Amino acid sequence: MNVAAAAPAAVLALVAAAVSPRRLTCLMAAAAAAVAALRPASEVFPAALQVWSLVAALALGLAASALEEMVEISGSASRVRASATAAVAGAVCVLTLIAVDGGRILRWRFGLGAGATRLELPGAALVLGLALLVSLAGTLATAAHLLARAPEGYRAGRIGQSLLVLGAGLGALGVTVVAGQGLARSPDAMAAGARHLAAMILGAGVLALAIVRMLAAPAAAAVAEGGAARSQRMLRVAAAAAMVALAAAGVEGWRAEGTYATATLAQTASAALLGLVALQPTRLALARTGLFVFGLLAALARVS
Repeated sequence: MNVAAAAPAAVLALVAAAVSPRRLTCLMAAAAAAVAALRPASEVFPAALQVWSLVAALALGLAASALEEMVEISGSASRVRASATAAVAGAVCVLTLIAVDGGRILRWRFGLGAGATRLELPGAALVLGLALLVSLAGTLATAAHLLARAPEGYRAGRIGQSLLVLGAGLGALGVTVVAGQGLARSPDAMAAGARHLAAMILGAGVLALAIVRMLAAPAAAAVAEGGAARSQRMLRVAAAAAMVALAAAGVEGWRAEGTYATATLAQTASAALLGLVALQPTRLALARTGLFVFGLLAALARVS
C-alpha cells in the first residue's frame, strides 16, 4: 500500500465526516482511498509532501458535499408536482360527488337505493354538498396558483391548500355518515347504494393521499433556500481550494522537474477551470458541479 499517497484520502475522509457525512461524499472518499492505495510510490519524489493533492482532496470533499446538497434541493420541484396532484385529486373528488346518486348532491339531496327501498339521508347530503363546494373552491384556487406560476406562499396557494384539506375532511365525514346511517337504518338500501359509497370512498381517499403529499412538501421547501445558500458557499470554497491546488501543483512541479509544464499541473488546471464554470449562475448547475467533482477525482487519481 502506498502510505504517502493515502494522505489525500485521509483529508477527504476528514472533510466528508466534518462537512457533510453523506453517501456521495463518503463514496468519493472511498474511491480516492482505493486509488491512492493501489497506485505505486513515486520514483521521482517519493518523500515529498504533495500539497496540491491535499488541497485538491479538500476541494473534492467540499464539491461532493455541495453536489449532494444541490441534488437534494433539485427535488424541491416535487412541491409543484404535489400541488398539481392535489388539484387533480380535488377535481376527481368533485366529479365523483357530482356523479353519485344521479347528481342529486347538487340539489342538496342524497340517498341510498331506489324506489320503495330508497333511504333519504338529508344530513349526509348537507355534509357531502359542503364537501363538494369546498373541494371545488380548493381545486380552482390551487389550479390558479399553479397556472400563474406564483411563488410558494402566495395567498391563492395557501387558500387552495386549506380548502382542499377541509374538503377532504368533509368528504371523509360524509362517507362515514352515509355508511353509519345506511347500516343502522336500512341494510338493503345500503347494499343497493354500495357502488356509490365505494366511489365516494375512492374519491375522498385519493384526495386525502394527495393532501398528505402536499402537506409534506413545504417542510422540504423551507429547507431548500438555506440548503441552496449552503451548497453555493461550499462550492465557492471548493473552487477556491482548486485554484490553490493549481498554484501548489505549479510550485511542486518546478521543484521536482524544473518546469511548470507538467501533466499534474494541466489536470489540476482543468479541474480548477471546471470549478469556475460550476460557479456561474447559468443552467445545468448539477451537470457543471458534477463535472467539477469528476475533474477533481481524476486529478487525485494521479497521486502516486
